[in-house]
Parts: sequence; structure tokens; C-alpha cells
Amino acid sequence: MSAVILLGHGSPDPRAGIGAAALAGRVADLLPDDEIRLAFLDNTAPTLTEAALTVAAHADITVVPVFLSRAYHVKVDVPAEVAKAGAAINREITITDPIGPDALLLGPLDAQLPPDAPVVLATAGTSDLEAQAAFDALALEWSARRGTPVLVAYASQAQPDIAAAITQLESVGEHKAAIARFLLFDGVFPDRIKATAGDRAISSVLGDEPLLAEIIADRVLATR
Repeated sequence: MSAVILLGHGSPDPRAGIGAAALAGRVADLLPDDEIRLAFLDNTAPTLTEAALTVAAHADITVVPVFLSRAYHVKVDVPAEVAKAGAAINREITITDPIGPDALLLGPLDAQLPPDAPVVLATAGTSDLEAQAAFDALALEWSARRGTPVLVAYASQAQPDIAAAITQLESVGEHKAAIARFLLFDGVFPDRIKATAGDRAISSVLGDEPLLAEIIADRVLATR
């Protein structure tokens, strides 16, 4: 039997932990021969090392970074924590690609938004220029697919912020902007984005989408 550890950021908001646990349950349904565990970088227990110790007897251990961009956490924090956990159990641990940004996730968001509306692709935020460029590429792909403008905006760390993106889109078109929350679980940033959206159409966060668990399962199977 193999073990899979879903490694998320962690949040002081309990809704994020509840969402992560529900996601882990859906992944377990798709990978019934694997033992599924959760771990977090910050704010929430257990740590990756603690989770790894509970599955150390398994032949293979795979860590899936539950992040929507290849920013600092994925580039630096995740490998460092995996190395620490591997040293603690004296085993090599496999790391998959993160779950985003993945264009497959645009479908569930698109289905929730008015077809003629320009879209703010709202993310938590990152100062990593490579991650920002990947979000811009995702927005261009979605814009071509929808036939409407799509503009990336950030809840923190980068510009434009959500309000500025809304203003920019609505200043050049006749439709109200719609807001696609490219975030995993409910918490501070999703709430902030929703408050800024006002009465505009807005998507749910992605954590409850069945497709997310399918992407995670595919990441795991691709390593085998």
C-alpha cells in the first residue's frame, strides 16, 4: 500500500481545514488503494514530518502540493519540508507537480459566470514573477475560449488588486465584470474578494469541485 500526503498552506480560518479534509476524502475515493493524509506548511496541524511519521511503514510516499501556482511556497518551502520529512523517516519522498495553475479548472469557474461578462480572475496573490506570468497566460487562454476579456487580479502582494481590475474592465465595456475566485478554500482572501465584488456574479472557491480531486489523483498516478 502506498501513502499520499496532501500538503497545503494552512489557515487560521477553520473553514479552510474543513474544506481540505473534505477534499482528502474525495481523493481517497479515487485512490482506494492508497492511504491519504493531510499536512500543512503553517497555521494548521499536522506538519509534513508529523504526517510522514504516521505512514512511514508504507512502501511509497507521495506528496502533492495543494497550491494553485508555482510560486515561493512550491519552489522553496515544499521541497524543504519534504527533505525534512524524508530525513525524519530515513526515506525518499516523491513530490508531484502542484495542482495549479491548471486550465482544466477554468471549466467549473466558467460554468458559474454570465457568458458575456468580462472576468476578473481573482487569486490570493504572489510576488513571484514567474507565477504571475503563468496566471496571465491562463487568463489569455480563458479569454480566447470565452470571447470576453479576462484580467488577473490579486487579493494581496501584487497589482492590480480586485477593485482596480473591476474598474478597468467595466470602464471599457457595457457589462458588469464577473469574479472568478481562483482559490481553494473559504477563508480571509475569498471573503475579501467577495466583499469587493458587491452585487456582481462571483464563483465559488474551487475546493468543492470534483475535478480538483481528479487532478490530484492524476498527479499521483503520473509519478508511478
